[in-house]
Amino acid sequence: MNHPRENFVSEVASRKKILDPQGPFLQKWNKIFVLSCLIAVSLDPLFFYVPVIDDRKKCLSLDRMMEITASVLRSFTDIFYMLHIIFHFRTGFIAPSSREFERGVLVEDTWAIAKRYLSSYFLIDILSVLPLPQVE
Repeated sequence: MNHPRENFVSEVASRKKILDPQGPFLQKWNKIFVLSCLIAVSLDPLFFYVPVIDDRKKCLSLDRMMEITASVLRSFTDIFYMLHIIFHFRTGFIAPSSREFERGVLVEDTWAIAKRYLSSYFLIDILSVLPLPQVE
């Protein structure tokens, strides 16, 4: 039989894993994420400079240094996007039914959070993080 204190401790521990969508951590994270997205968009044109014309052979080749630089920089921004996806699975949401009464109950059930995210923006996020510019 579980002691009430053990139930309380396990409940508090599970709550710590769920992020508050209005909390200070996610507010700061969203700013960092937007900045990393802007950097990623500004890095993408670098991939246009990877193919170069080799004057000696008169053919198209790749600038290896530019390829490595662009790929590494873009991979760092992709890491931020993957963290953003992970945070989505750990971020609670306000139950739509509780909005009617203006109470705003935060849903902290991990399955409900995952189900909601998988049925909304998950596919778009996964397609966005695919390393298409880095692929040769």
